[in-house]
Amino acid sequence: MKAIKITLSGQTHYLAFTGEALFTIRDNYGGASALLEAIRPDTKESFQTLCAATALLAEQGELARRAMGYNSQEIISIETLEHTVMPSDIIELKEAIPRAISLGFGREIEPENNEVDLGLAELNQKKTN
Repeated sequence: MKAIKITLSGQTHYLAFTGEALFTIRDNYGGASALLEAIRPDTKESFQTLCAATALLAEQGELARRAMGYNSQEIISIETLEHTVMPSDIIELKEAIPRAISLGFGREIEPENNEVDLGLAELNQKKTN
């Protein structure tokens, strides 16, 4: 699972930009770019959007953890975030959400036909010696 680890009120949460999150964000905000624009200002409306986006990504992270066999933790709600997020947390969340989205859109590319980059392999070998 690709996720961004955050700590709020002493509890660890994982923000995961999953397929479900992608389509929910498209439906609710018009897309990831529009969401990021909506959380940028320093307004109450922006804060509420930030809490909603954090709750969505944290829910997806928790559901992914459960699917992977980890023990269940509480899924944080929008209301809980609105009442517990400290002003110092806002900056962290405004940085974590774009990182989670970027991580979700990222992909790992496997070389075709088991091709090996000999130059890279040699460089890696030198680093370990």
